[in-house]
Amino acid sequence: MPKVSQKQIKGEEHLVGRFWDDINVVSSAERMTYFEHLLTPTEVMMLAKRAAIFKDLINKRSYVEISGEYGVGVNTISRLSNTLHQADPDFIVILTKLGAKEEKKSWF
Repeated sequence: MPKVSQKQIKGEEHLVGRFWDDINVVSSAERMTYFEHLLTPTEVMMLAKRAAIFKDLINKRSYVEISGEYGVGVNTISRLSNTLHQADPDFIVILTKLGAKEEKKSWF
């Protein structure tokens, strides 16, 4: 993902808050359209891989399996695993819920 400028801007917290507020007021389909135009295809793929790796780590998949499936290095998986270990408990609940939803899909 591209690096964000290190230059501080006034009202940075307000800007980020407004971003999340904007996302929360549109429908699911509108969010998809918004992000398809906001992000490059590479950025979308990077976020999708990161999200999938988090769910796979929650589901106790091995680094070797994850690396083979997504074409990422063990260092990347380890960094995400460290992030997961330091994550807010609410994030773990969300990932567990998303992982369970995905597991149900594979049963049918």
